[in-house]
Amino acid sequence: MFKYIDINSKSELEPYFKLIDYEASEYCFSTIYMWRHLFNTKYYIENDFAIILLEYEKNVFSIIPLCKKNKLLYVIDFALNYIKNEYKRIQLKGVNEEIADIIKINYKEKFIYEKERDLFEYIYDAESLRTLSGRKNKKKRNHVNTFLSLYKNRYEYKLLEKENFEECLELIDRWEQNKENIESSGHKELDEEILSIKEVFENYEKLKDNVKIAGVYIDNKLEAFTIGEKINENIALIHIEKANQNIKGLYQYINQQFLLNEFPNVKYVNREEDLGLDGLREAKLSYHPCKFIEKYSIKEA
Repeated sequence: MFKYIDINSKSELEPYFKLIDYEASEYCFSTIYMWRHLFNTKYYIENDFAIILLEYEKNVFSIIPLCKKNKLLYVIDFALNYIKNEYKRIQLKGVNEEIADIIKINYKEKFIYEKERDLFEYIYDAESLRTLSGRKNKKKRNHVNTFLSLYKNRYEYKLLEKENFEECLELIDRWEQNKENIESSGHKELDEEILSIKEVFENYEKLKDNVKIAGVYIDNKLEAFTIGEKINENIALIHIEKANQNIKGLYQYINQQFLLNEFPNVKYVNREEDLGLDGLREAKLSYHPCKFIEKYSIKEA
């Protein structure tokens, strides 16, 4: 019996997230929980596996099997049979490459597969982002140095707690009023993102074992904040990053400081997808990803 996800699902699902070791953002309870309203997310648990289904526009958007590798084919079969029975057709998006390969091998010509570039997730070398060393990072390094020079002795980086979240929401309001931001992000995506941020804030007590929230103050006013966590020992996931765009170098500074202070030992950083938004894609490419997590659409032939 599938049931809809809520904050109390965390304790149920956590043992199953520990069975897998992927770099993709969806293999993380906080991601699934934050975006549950957009994807009408539900899950099913048996003794040795769990399945999460993401629904969008009355179709299953994606499947997330949580199990040991030797159980993957069984769980995928289980999920596809359920989808066929409940939704009458199989049409998936955002399926990671390993799951897509298993379906290809075992279902042969039954499905059509297409890469979805807009949903590729960006993976970066963490040490490169922490140090900003080398020629390729010169512009980012210069932006950080400009920030440090302009706001010398006026800024403070720190971890945030519940008493700071109202300031974060005020910063979002100011950010949202910037027409350029709205045009580059899209109204619907922005509304959903704000809702997801509020979900984290409202349920922080149950998420804080994993989730870290940090901010930068200038003249005692919050001007940037970011939300992230470790997916596993090797990779940090950045869920959210917001900053006053009128402050030169602030985005680059909080990006660097969050990794230096909260994730000093991870090897990689996942900064999620660009959704095909030109401004977001340009920004993510400017940090020089070392690889992508490729995603596929899968539909019946």
